[in-house]
Amino acid sequence: MERSLAGVRALVTGAGGGIGRAIAVRLAAGGCRMSVADIRTDKNEQTAALIRQAGGEALALTVDMARRGDIDRMVAETVAAWGGLDCLVNNAGVGAAGFIEQVADGDIEHTYAVNLVGVLRATRAAAPHLKKSGRGRIVNIASVEGIRGSGLLPVYSSTKAGVIGLTRANAIELARFGVTVNALCPGPIQTDMLAPLIADPKYREKTIRGIPMRRLGVPEDVAGVVAFLASDEASFITGNTIVIDGGMTVKAL
Repeated sequence: MERSLAGVRALVTGAGGGIGRAIAVRLAAGGCRMSVADIRTDKNEQTAALIRQAGGEALALTVDMARRGDIDRMVAETVAAWGGLDCLVNNAGVGAAGFIEQVADGDIEHTYAVNLVGVLRATRAAAPHLKKSGRGRIVNIASVEGIRGSGLLPVYSSTKAGVIGLTRANAIELARFGVTVNALCPGPIQTDMLAPLIADPKYREKTIRGIPMRRLGVPEDVAGVVAFLASDEASFITGNTIVIDGGMTVKAL
């Protein structure tokens, strides 16, 4: 594989599995020096091990994205290890399902703390270093639910809509420093978060019927787009929301 990202210093949150792991492995394959962060130490170490086994460089950091101190430490240790930071991928996220009258306060607070406030804090901590980079990149992983909404996911949907809004605001602010900021909105991707739902054959079939490409996505579908946005080829792309869903939201419209 062409190492088009050689020497780029990248940080991926929520890298212990699923989309985050696929992104980290793909960026490392392109030549990035990787910091991988996750609250699940064992799974995060597995991601780092995969990168090292393939000949890449990886720093594993145990981080709770709901804690400001952890986020600041994550960025500081990344900069100390690699001498700077060129690319931040805000991928870490949690979900809280339930109708609006059923959602517990704890679920509301935790989901917002990780999915939206955590993205804002990570961006705030990383921004000075990305500005110094001269080719800074931020990729925020939102969701199609942040565009279309879901009656069963009012908290999750609203946090992802917030990520899209934050992406646009940060893109305007940071553009003059050569930093691009974009959001990706995956549809149904085969990950641990989706697994309990698609384990039901009827739900799986219904979901696939709603996707014009007639398949669920895989984490690598998202990872390839992140690698492109992190590359020099995407230096004039910023403030965008890119949907990766096999045409699902187009069909819904």
